Amino acid sequence: MAVIYKILFEIKVLHEFYLTQPNGQTVFELPAQTDRMCFLFNRFSRGDRDIDNELHFDLPEPVRKTFSNYHLKLLPSYAGCKVGIEVQKESLPDDTVVYRPKVALPDDLNISLLLMPKNNNWDGYTGTLMQRVTNAVYYFSNENVSSGKTFPVLSNDIPAFDAAHVYEQGEAASFGINDIRAFYADKDGLTQWLPVVGTGFVNERDRILLPLRFFYYFSPNNRVTEVRVTLKDSNGNPVVLSRDEYGGEKTVFEFKTDAVPKKILIDFTRGDVRSLPAFAADDTIFYTLEVTDTNGVITTHRFIFFDDEADLRESWGLINIQPKVTNPAFNVLDDDGFLLTRIMPDSSKVVPPIFEIRIRSRLSFWRYINDKRKKLKNEHPDFLYPENNQLVSLLPRPLSFTPFLLKKPDNTPYYLPNPLPFETTKTEDGKLFSDIFVAESALFPLLP
Repeated sequence: MAVIYKILFEIKVLHEFYLTQPNGQTVFELPAQTDRMCFLFNRFSRGDRDIDNELHFDLPEPVRKTFSNYHLKLLPSYAGCKVGIEVQKESLPDDTVVYRPKVALPDDLNISLLLMPKNNNWDGYTGTLMQRVTNAVYYFSNENVSSGKTFPVLSNDIPAFDAAHVYEQGEAASFGINDIRAFYADKDGLTQWLPVVGTGFVNERDRILLPLRFFYYFSPNNRVTEVRVTLKDSNGNPVVLSRDEYGGEKTVFEFKTDAVPKKILIDFTRGDVRSLPAFAADDTIFYTLEVTDTNGVITTHRFIFFDDEADLRESWGLINIQPKVTNPAFNVLDDDGFLLTRIMPDSSKVVPPIFEIRIRSRLSFWRYINDKRKKLKNEHPDFLYPENNQLVSLLPRPLSFTPFLLKKPDNTPYYLPNPLPFETTKTEDGKLFSDIFVAESALFPLLP
């Protein structure tokens, strides 16, 4: 009998940096997945650079045995990957051709994939927070995590605007249905919000996966000398954090120091913490970390843990797909255990599910500097303002590998030099800048 492999599911990583057109349109403006896949195919046909140059997929060491046991294969694809599976071909009474896994998949099986950056470029152009309390990585799942999600996006919903939260430049908040905006401070230091086209973007609700040993970081402004750490399970009960050689248990870690610490090392490797991939990704593996500081302020965080520290240290995120989940739109098997891909009686084909991870670029202010450090004259008041002999964009713009045109108030296209791809950005007073050096020209004349 012939060996047959079929695709169980596919992952596409849609990054704004690589999926912006010269007219400024991005893939996120296309509401239908078929149109987004056509967008990708057109770029592939042209040989355009894509996210595969910066990112690859790999298997966590404990998951390699899972792939072997269930005859799974990890396959590369343009801007993503596919997972194939060995199957047996069957026909339904109506002549639909279907495929059953050769080895039955448990509904809660963890099919986990690591997102691994190939170089240091990734963090430079990806829209993530710069100040964080841990080095947690992103966790993407077809199961509901922290909030609901809408097929085909594996990210959690973007959090609603919180007036008490201190936002970073480019950080997104939801202001209602299909109303996502990104924070920035304008030239006068006033809070502004930039409309964001599209939905389902990666956000801090997804950054919840930690190894069992990790660092917890403190703000330099927080004069902490004593810290109390507890962990509570999904029912609110304290978790045993460690056991000594005599069987003594600890449910609280306490840290005291005369100097203000920048970070503390928290180690749960000898405790009762349930972690991936050994346990199913259900509510029982979600924990609430409580950190109480010198002033009695309690800060809470919700995390999942992973038992391979080395894998997580090198990764940007982990994708965890289960065959059947709470929302059936995200299942990769039907109710009878068949793959979703099939051939219908009219010979049309049903493709396997394609899950998406949508990533926004960093927002930076474009700052034009004369290459001889002379004072530039502003010929572009709709877009730039003068500051310290330089010209700075009124709005922050997303970083893009492909240069794109701006739009005037009447929507006509307008050219200004874009930052070079992978150019280092600078952070000054909480703002992110891309410096663009220009020679004296009609576009950038000098002041007398």
